[in-house]
Amino acid sequence: MEEKLLKIFKLANLLNAKQEKVYAQITYIANDDQTLELSIRLKKDYSYIQQCKVELSKEALISLDNIIELFEKYAGGAMNE
Repeated sequence: MEEKLLKIFKLANLLNAKQEKVYAQITYIANDDQTLELSIRLKKDYSYIQQCKVELSKEALISLDNIIELFEKYAGGAMNE
């Protein structure tokens, strides 16, 4: 899991550097659920384009691989419209 989280962090930085319109926001809440909140937001007005929450203490409904794929699409410019 640590390798996937590191890849998400690197993609978030790449997304901000390569995209003019969007950026990634990552929040970790260290409570019993160990919630990781990941968002892609517009730089213009900070509105949310994509948002998901992953409870690391439970079996997640969305996998970290899916989040990596989403961030790669945005960082690659496929969704910079």
